[in-house]
Amino acid sequence: MKTKIALIVLLLFTFVGTTQEVHNDKTTICWDVSASMESRDLDKELSVLDKIFQRNGDQEVQLLLFGIDLDERNYTIKDGNWAQLKKDLENVQYDGGTIYAALKGKIKNQNVYVFTDGQKTLTKDILSLEGKSFLINSSPNRDAKFLERTALLNKSRLMDFATMLPENVKKLQQKATETKKSQESRIQGTVYIDNKPAPDVRVAIKGISDSFLTGASGYFSIPAQVGDTLVVTSRNSKTIKTVPVEIMGRTDVFMTSNIVALDEVIVVEKELKKAEMTLTGYGLQRQEAIGYTVSEVDDKDISEVTTNVGDAINTKVPGLEITGKIEVGGKQAGGLGAARIRGNGSINMNTNALVVVNGVPMRRSETSGARGAYTTTNANMDFIDPANIAKITVLKGLAATNAWGSEGRGGVILITTKTAVYGTGEDEKPVDRALLKNNVYDETQGELASDTSPITVALNGSESVDDAYNTYMALKNLNQGHIEFYLDAFNYFKEKDAKIAGRIVSNLLEWKSGDVEVLKVVSKALATIGDHENAIRVNEEIIKMTPSDVNAYLSSATAKTELGKYQEGLNELLALEKGTKYFSVNASGISKTLKREIKNLIAMHKNKLDLTNVHPEYLKNLKYKVRLVFEWNIPAAEFELQFVNPQKRFFNWEHTNSAIRSRMENELKSNYRVEEYEFYGDVAGKWVINAKYLGETLGSDEVPLVLKTTIYEDFGSPTQKREDILVHFSKPGEKKNLKNLLVN
Repeated sequence: MKTKIALIVLLLFTFVGTTQEVHNDKTTICWDVSASMESRDLDKELSVLDKIFQRNGDQEVQLLLFGIDLDERNYTIKDGNWAQLKKDLENVQYDGGTIYAALKGKIKNQNVYVFTDGQKTLTKDILSLEGKSFLINSSPNRDAKFLERTALLNKSRLMDFATMLPENVKKLQQKATETKKSQESRIQGTVYIDNKPAPDVRVAIKGISDSFLTGASGYFSIPAQVGDTLVVTSRNSKTIKTVPVEIMGRTDVFMTSNIVALDEVIVVEKELKKAEMTLTGYGLQRQEAIGYTVSEVDDKDISEVTTNVGDAINTKVPGLEITGKIEVGGKQAGGLGAARIRGNGSINMNTNALVVVNGVPMRRSETSGARGAYTTTNANMDFIDPANIAKITVLKGLAATNAWGSEGRGGVILITTKTAVYGTGEDEKPVDRALLKNNVYDETQGELASDTSPITVALNGSESVDDAYNTYMALKNLNQGHIEFYLDAFNYFKEKDAKIAGRIVSNLLEWKSGDVEVLKVVSKALATIGDHENAIRVNEEIIKMTPSDVNAYLSSATAKTELGKYQEGLNELLALEKGTKYFSVNASGISKTLKREIKNLIAMHKNKLDLTNVHPEYLKNLKYKVRLVFEWNIPAAEFELQFVNPQKRFFNWEHTNSAIRSRMENELKSNYRVEEYEFYGDVAGKWVINAKYLGETLGSDEVPLVLKTTIYEDFGSPTQKREDILVHFSKPGEKKNLKNLLVN
């Protein structure tokens, strides 16, 4: 065997020597530095270069060290002396994934030698070469098919030293069997029960006895054809569902526990359309029967970040004036107690609107006195939780005084809460469970998780970035199966050296190629460090694997706008929002986000866009003090976002089945994972934004919850600023600070 290999090497060397043009003194060497190239036979590949420089000793050499990024170096070779180039190649550190597209447009010379194993990390990635090119490999774990196809398409010469290795001969013998197996038609997907991946659920084809049990992540893969019917059953949850196979591909199954038993039949009667009803002082009445105009604000018009009811409705009702904050007991209180609906025409100045919560009048701010001496009593309305408001109705004039008499002379604000249920408190007195309690933020409670992972501790002890990278490389081989290891290292380097950070996180592509959940993590990480070109490539891979992934389309479009491809990004955003291009995508769940992205893009770059067919609704931009956009990677992940305002009042948004079950199911079915909030009005001061993981413990080899937060300050204004933050979670109760934000 050794004799055969030596003969092949000799023939290849002879081939290089006879085809190399002696008088061509410019050469480009493309040297793959990805993690998989650690197994290369360095001496053998250096021998190839030695033969080249023996043949032509005077050359200008362009060296391209490539993986997910590119490092260009240039050398002048005289009299065959290439010692410095050889030394640099011997000292290369192999890390990260491979993206061949990074070489496009960077190769300057006609004589090209590409040293690579063909182990690409993205299926759509291709290697394009011009001129006289050679593909050279010495790694036994190469992708022979990719190398052969690339050589054919580029009319290159392939030099594969690994062809005659025993293990590769064995692989060739198994190739026919594997190809036949891969061509078998299969349906794959995930079974969800109550919006959570369900293990040990039986999946079968109707009429066939064979069946398949879902794994820990609810995943199944079963041979099937179009026209078959999947039968999905769970004894633990007492559920059964049949799913027709209409197209080949991914099929997710959604079930609800303990609702549909095997021997039950449920009849659903269609609900008659209700007449439009309006809340008045006399209860709900049909709008056409009232006889006067009533202004209403519902929960959809109230920002979920708002932490006092005055800000919740200010500017939303014509004629309603809320003067802002007022002092109560030396503290700033909401101004709703001093809200005015009509002008100050009272002798004693008591023209503040009457506030009625769930039918109970509240005490309002009052001013009284005589002979120029007035006393003001301020009412604090901060006990009303804006997030719990179902509807606000504002009554003016006769609409107010007819029901409330002189008490309603200044108008009436009727507030109905979502949970207007009265219970019994500890002192056996009635309490309104809808009223906000215990929302004063205490920094000493719910201690934030400290970043004390072993890799972070080791890197923090480094004296320089180079020293830290060497430490990381020394620890990498001990942590190959730990996703969090790479994410912790990424977070350390992202502010210090974005190029190194991108290379580190791309190891996940090299290590878990073809895992769409890993691709989602890498996409968000690359966008965070501004590597939008590679982020687009990764999102294209996600779309290829999961054509319905709304986040991938959104991320790809916004990345293009960040690269200055404004028209292309706008076209993709419009296609998503209108639902006119991507037949398998339902982006209605993120319509608010899409419209804001479109309006802002047009406002910022109007002169660079063709707006001929753009609807006028997109031409008027919105402006906010702060806009926050949250994206995450795991469908149905349970977590909590916390917003603390400058008055130390907080609002929590729970992304859980118990809080927003229908929304969670819609996210899973429509495949989107986005939410956003905005700050407007009087929000100046320090805001604290935290996130807490509420899911189950994850193993080191499982994909953790990754949360990407995009913060826009002065959104919609010429001074708009953007910042991306990435955090990850794997332990229940783990709470992290996303940002302490000072709003001017």
